[in-house]
Amino acid sequence: MAESSVLLRIYANDPHRAATFYRNVFGWTLPTDEDRHCWVVTPSDDPRLHVAVARDGIAIPTVHVEDLDATTLAALAAGGEILVAPIPLTGAGWLVCLADTEGNLIGVMHDDPDARWPDASDPHHPLGA
Repeated sequence: MAESSVLLRIYANDPHRAATFYRNVFGWTLPTDEDRHCWVVTPSDDPRLHVAVARDGIAIPTVHVEDLDATTLAALAAGGEILVAPIPLTGAGWLVCLADTEGNLIGVMHDDPDARWPDASDPHHPLGA
């Protein structure tokens, strides 16, 4: 996956609910003006924000975190949903794909250069010998 510039657009039917989610999960303060139903977050707002672009062109805005499990649990507690359980991005880290309370897709990534798919020849691996 290659890095690209990123703009995270957050759309919300319920702006207060969305703002609460992002405050509880990432510590962000999103203004909740009366008519606001969309925010744009950039790396200048939070340097942890990146985007990974796969070879097929699919881009997922990701927030890089120190503790993937704690962030995932915070997202669930705030009303989010896990769309893709933790998967390794070989040599880069571990990625979880979440939906926020409004259905927006966001990735959460823990950098780990040792991230790898399990070796299927390992007898302890569920698909192993």
